[in-house]
Amino acid sequence: MVERQISADGTGAPGPGRPPFDLVIFDMDGVIFEGRNFWLDLHRAYGTEAEALRLWQAYGETDYPRLGSLTASGVWRGRDAAVFERLVAERRYVDGIHDVMARLEAWKMRTAIVSSGPWQLAERARRELGIDLALANRLAIVDGRIAGTVEIMVDENRKDEVAMQVMAAFAVPRERTAVVGDTPADARMAAVAGLAVAYDCESPVLLAAARAALPKGELRRVIGILAAA
Repeated sequence: MVERQISADGTGAPGPGRPPFDLVIFDMDGVIFEGRNFWLDLHRAYGTEAEALRLWQAYGETDYPRLGSLTASGVWRGRDAAVFERLVAERRYVDGIHDVMARLEAWKMRTAIVSSGPWQLAERARRELGIDLALANRLAIVDGRIAGTVEIMVDENRKDEVAMQVMAAFAVPRERTAVVGDTPADARMAAVAGLAVAYDCESPVLLAAARAALPKGELRRVIGILAAA
């Protein structure tokens, strides 16, 4: 469960020029940071792509926690964590995300990341962008090595459940929540939110669920979409 880490006090009331939303939930890979899939990029860096494919085919759509556990313990355990940390540090922000976050802050909206990507990268975004809450999956590192365990906070196949936990944590109803994503898993969040925006999206499922779709390079238009709602 998501603990209520931040008080809901101070949420802006709707008024002239302010959209009727109190919370915006973002996916991370491809929406906040460039790159479709951090974990796949890490597999490439470690040379473990073939094993990644095998495990995904076996568990990716049926048992995501088991996929994460087997990857951490059986594929990455003992590997140099500097490779992982370098990828976290080098990830580049999607153009426009700073402007979007600044506008949401001006509107006094709460913001959250719900991602099956690495917690360490989500925490970087939380600190640097002023996001209120970041939920992702924490790969354990001990003495500079991948320890072989991962804390699954976001099941790729149950992002809707995590999104609803975030709404509860901020005491914001679904109709006053917006979602920005780019994958089929984000369609699950779209289904429980009042408004969904698909960004640089190739998923027919999410495109069908979203009220608006934006091409790559036009993330700033999220501001206008929220304002026009």
